[in-house]
Parts: sequence; structure tokens; C-alpha cells
Amino acid sequence: MAVRSPTLRFGIRLQLLLVTFAIGSLFVLYIAFNTARQATRDRGQVREDMGLIATLATSRLDDHVGDVTQLLNALAGTVRVESSDASQNDAMLRSLAPQLPRNVHDVSLWSADGANIGTSELLPAGARPSASDRPFFLAAVNDPGLAIEAPLRLHKAGDWTAVFALRIVRDAKIIAVVSVATNLTTLPGLLDPDHALPPSAVISVANAEGRIVSRSLDPERWISQPAPIDRTQILARLGEGRGTAETTGLDGVPRIFGFSRSRVLPWLVYVGIPVDTALASTQGNARESFLLGMAMLAAGLLFAAWTAGRIARPLRELSDDAQKLGEGDFDHRSNVVTGGEVGLLARNLNRMADALQERIATARRTAERLALALEGSDQALFDWDIRRNVIHYSSRASTLRGGADVDTELTPDDMRAFVHPEDISRVLARLSHAANDATSLYEAEYRIRHVDGRWIWLRSRGRVVERDAQGHAVRLVGTDTDVTERKKAEAALRQRAEFDVLTGLPNRALFNDRLAGAIERSARNGKALALLFLDIDRLKEVNDTRGHEAGDELLKTAATRLLAAVRSADTVARLAGDEFTVILEGLSDTAAAEAVAKKLVESLRVPMRIGDALLRVSTSVGIAMLAPGETDAAGLLRRADAALYEAKRAGRNRFVTSTAA
Repeated sequence: MAVRSPTLRFGIRLQLLLVTFAIGSLFVLYIAFNTARQATRDRGQVREDMGLIATLATSRLDDHVGDVTQLLNALAGTVRVESSDASQNDAMLRSLAPQLPRNVHDVSLWSADGANIGTSELLPAGARPSASDRPFFLAAVNDPGLAIEAPLRLHKAGDWTAVFALRIVRDAKIIAVVSVATNLTTLPGLLDPDHALPPSAVISVANAEGRIVSRSLDPERWISQPAPIDRTQILARLGEGRGTAETTGLDGVPRIFGFSRSRVLPWLVYVGIPVDTALASTQGNARESFLLGMAMLAAGLLFAAWTAGRIARPLRELSDDAQKLGEGDFDHRSNVVTGGEVGLLARNLNRMADALQERIATARRTAERLALALEGSDQALFDWDIRRNVIHYSSRASTLRGGADVDTELTPDDMRAFVHPEDISRVLARLSHAANDATSLYEAEYRIRHVDGRWIWLRSRGRVVERDAQGHAVRLVGTDTDVTERKKAEAALRQRAEFDVLTGLPNRALFNDRLAGAIERSARNGKALALLFLDIDRLKEVNDTRGHEAGDELLKTAATRLLAAVRSADTVARLAGDEFTVILEGLSDTAAAEAVAKKLVESLRVPMRIGDALLRVSTSVGIAMLAPGETDAAGLLRRADAALYEAKRAGRNRFVTSTAA
């Protein structure tokens, strides 16, 4: 009888090899899938971080431009601009140089035809430049706003520069242009003052023409060069306002970029980090995971025959560990303790979990740095949920008002409790303007009540950062900054520029502005306008006999009496010395003006108590009535002066009316 050969079946060793191969392959694929998914998340996180940093850098750029604009406005209101005062202007501007921001290296004044009439730079004798053909000068002359030209070199082999300019207007006439030159090579340092970016990162600024205005890496090589994208893309990104991209830069390095548009200039700020640097940790983990998986697969196949019992249990535990990590439980660690590849897999799995936790901690530290950056800039953050109509304020917003250092939530209507009544309607209107999609930007300056009762000024700026599927605004984020000291400085500058220091009356400059406005109103409403020119009779005798301090006290007393003798709507100004003028608007006829002049003469006849003496003085007044169709303010003043001369010649202590136009 024939003997049948036994049927060959898969032995346990082969089965274990197949099972080990299958499990090992699936495990490797699982790790690869999670690593790839993490890489995608990391790439997205890097893009988001670059976008946030670009937005923060853009905000700093706007603050820098705002500081330059404030400097220009202050200079425009204080400096003299006559060409004969060029050397005096040079000295004044050079005295300001130590107080200027470190990246401002030149302040210049230009006449209306482009000639230089003042500069903070040391120029060779007789070598004054001309700006008549410069774009910044032409733009300033033709536009009342801020003009800029960048990038350019003011001198051969000099630094790359941006020139900001603003025209100076007196009596509705452009009489000069003031300009400030800033160093573009130091601009990236202003945009990243804390050096939070790695050395390989780059900060670039591009204008609407697609030219590089500033760059943190190798600036001398790339400033003024075309950007790596064409002008159409530049304009598209200017329209978007902010976003992210991944592209190859000017130097051939692939980078992940965040970009944001300046609020005040047609410039884009780019912040980029090399892809290899951004994803170095993820790529290393991917290679490590792949090699680890292959090693474990080979080890499993090699030792499956005699380690089946030992490997089954730890593999099940490792599978559970990997599942928990894949589900996001990054605090979980494997408790498998054994030798060989299974133990190595467990240790590397735990190292991978450590690496993932470190990345999460890094992301949190990045968020904390952004929060610290806001805190260091002394700004309060607000986040308006438009659908819920609730505004979340950071703790700094509460401390600005003198409250506790805690976050708060308010509705827009709650602001009525602490915003100045004169400002609240304007603030709510601008918030509503942004919420109703009329604009993506929100900006307002308003007063809030401090807990000690005083009013402080805030500058509030924000942007719509989230919209629903229909494009409607659902979230607006911004910052509040205390600008009280800036407001005080502006008020002080206006006071010094427009009012007489001794008497507090309007000075000649403000008088000229008000007289021009009064003439225009008289032409519109047809009402009579009178200009009174008067001085104090024999003030020199008081100065000579009792001293100039007594003369000053007499002038202040005279100013007080003149103000008391006219209406609140009339203007009393001191031109110089003992010369005063009074603008009377809305009169019925010449007799009304003469009645006021008589009242002024009588008010100054009353003896004045100056120190321990009782002084008697008088005043002479010249009256000039505005003739129909007359618009020449200087001519009206000359006629009033001539009438004053007639009053003095007639014996003083009286008024005379000019009859000829």
C-alpha cells in the first residue's frame, strides 16, 4: 500500500513570520501616516506663526511711520522757513539731532521752489542741494498728506534711505517742505526689536512697484532689486492685506512666508523662514520613525520563531500606546520594559512623544512671546466677537483705567460708562462701520475716565480678522494705546505756536488766520466786518520810569480789560509790544464798531493798580471797515493802522474811523 506524503502546512515559524511582517508593516505605515500628518500640521503652524509675526512687524512699521509723521508735523508747526534764516535753521535742526530716533540721519527744510533752507547735516560752504526734481518734494507740494520716496541713496556710496516729506502751509499758501531721511538698513531691527526670529529668517519690505525697500539679510545686495514675484502678484497681495506663502526667495532659498500690508503706506512686509529650518524637527522624526520601523520589522522576522510569546504582549501594549499618541494624548508614555527591538521601539516611541510635546511647548512659548511683545509695547489687546456682540479686553485695558489687572468682557454699549460723552458716538459709529463691512480697518482716538477722575486719551486700532461664509465680519481684533502724553505735547505746541506768551491772547499768526476766515464769512453772509488797531499811549514812559516788569503787568491788565469789553465771539490779539487788534464780525454798520471802540477807550481810562502804584493810561484806536468786495486782509490792516496814526496825531485817547478803502 502506497504511503501518502503528509500535506504541507504553514508552520508556526512561517505563520509568525507572516504575522510579524504584517503587523510590522502596518506599524511602520501607521507611524509614517502620523508623522506625515504631523508634518502637515507643523507646516500649517509655521505659516500661521509667520503671518502673525508679519502682522506684528507691520504694526511696528506703521508705528514707526506714525512717529515720523508726528515729527514732521511738529517741525512744520515750529520751525522758521525764511530763506534768510538757513544758518539759523541749520543750527536748530542740528541741535535736535541727539533727540531724533537712531535711524533718522537727516532733517531738512526746502523752500517752495525746492531750495534747501536748513539741514541737520554738515554741508560744505555754499553747497546747498536742491529738491525741485525729487519725487518726495513734488509729491509733498501736490498732496497735503505724507509723501515718501524709497529706496534711494542721498549721497554716492551712502546708506539706502527712505525720505518722508510734508508741506508747510501758512495763510493757505505752501511756503516750504520739511523732510526726514531714515536708514532703511536699520528698518528690520525696528520690526524685530527683540530678535525673536532665528538667524536664517528674513524680514523684507516691498513697495507697490515690486521693489525691495528693506531686507534683513544682505541688504546692500538686494535693496532696490525687483521682488521675486511680479507686480501683479504684489498688487494682489496688497489687496489681500495679509496672508502666507511658500516660495523661493531672491537668494534661491525656499522659505515659508507671512506677509502683511502697511496701513499707512502701499508697502508689504514679508517675514520668512527657510523650509528646512522650519521643518527640521519634523523631517528628523520622519527619518527616525521610518528607520525604527524597518529595524523592528527585520528584528521581528528574525526572532519571530522563538520570541512569539514574548513579542505578542508588548506589541499589543505598544499598539495601544501608539493609538493614544495618535489620538493626541501626548502626556501618555509607554510602560513596556523589555530588551531587544521591542524595548527600543518603546523608548523611541516615548522620545517621539517627548518631541511632540516639545513642539507643543514651543508653540505655546511663541504665543507667550507675542503676548509679551504686546505687554512690552504698553498696548492693551481687544477681541470683538461681532456675532455675540461681546468685546474681550486684556488685563492691560483695565489697568489703563486704573482698575485691577484682570481680563474683562464688555459690550459696545458698556463703553458709555467710561468713554467721554463727546467721543462715544464717534467711537461706536466707527466700530459699527467696520462691523457692517464698510471697511476692514477700525481706528479712533478718544478719551476714557480714569478711576481717579481724570480723562486719558487712547488710540484704538483694529482689523477684521475673520468673516463668515457670506463674507460678513464676525471678529475684529486690535490694540489700545495710551497717547495722553502725546496729546498734551500737541496741545502745548499749538499753544506756543498760536498764542502770545505774556497776555495769552492770539499772536500775529493766529490773528492772520482768523482775519482771513472773518473776511470769507463776511463775503458769504453780507454782514459788516470791522478791524480795530490800538496801542497803549505812552507805554514807554511807564517802562522808563517803573521798569519793564511794570510795563508787562500793565499789558496783561490791558488785555484783560479789552477781552471784557468785547463779545466772546470777537477776537482780541496782540501783534507786538503795545499793539493790539480786535476783529468785530456780524456788525450792522459803522456805528456799531465805533460803539465798541468807545467802550475800549473808556475801559483803559480807568486807573490800573500796578504793584503799589495807581497808573493812568489811555489808548488810541484806529477803525477800518471792510468794504464790499474787499478781500485784502493786509490792506484792511494798513487802513486800521493809518486810522490809529490819525487818532494819535489828534491827541490820543480817542478813536478814528478810516473812510477810504
